[in-house]
Amino acid sequence: MIRTTALAMLMSTAAGVAVAGNTAPAPVDPVITVPAPVVEAPFWEGFYLGGQLGYAFSDFNIDSNTLSDFDEDNVIGGITAGYLWSLGNGWYMGPEFQYDLTDISVTDAATGTTTSLDGVARLKLLAGYELGNGMLYGNVGFAYADFDSPDSVLDFDSNSYVVGIGYDWRVGENWTVGAEYMYQTFDGAGSNGGDVDLNSIYFKAAYRF
Repeated sequence: MIRTTALAMLMSTAAGVAVAGNTAPAPVDPVITVPAPVVEAPFWEGFYLGGQLGYAFSDFNIDSNTLSDFDEDNVIGGITAGYLWSLGNGWYMGPEFQYDLTDISVTDAATGTTTSLDGVARLKLLAGYELGNGMLYGNVGFAYADFDSPDSVLDFDSNSYVVGIGYDWRVGENWTVGAEYMYQTFDGAGSNGGDVDLNSIYFKAAYRF
């Protein structure tokens, strides 16, 4: 009797182990990983470096007893460097430095005295709004010019405010081209303190890092 009971228990245990071994594991749901969306940085934000080439229209209003007023135009061009921060909603703002070379030279017919403007430096604050594939902007700041002449009447350096407006187009992954107009007026021309008005228009190109 004892042997029969023990044999029955042994057979029951073996059957249970066999059934447990043949039982398939419960299915596990696969884990689906959703990649985080890629947020592209604003294109116009960051440092940029470029150049410009254009034409300058100058109006010399010489307040002098011996010299008359005159106009002189010439090619103008140079380099630009700046940085823009994104303010959100398509708005940008930042500083910009610009230096232009030119050769605006004028000779007084009566005395033969010549004065020349060789360069203009500007430090501006630029604010712009993104429109389509470009950015419309305005700027305001400080300009400096040095007029060289052997005659003290026309040898002077002067500071000025500068205002401008422009539009840049995106033409590549990092490149932009654009057009810009600027106005500045320099005081101190002539012995009695005249002024020189300078209007300039440019074609620009820049690389944005």
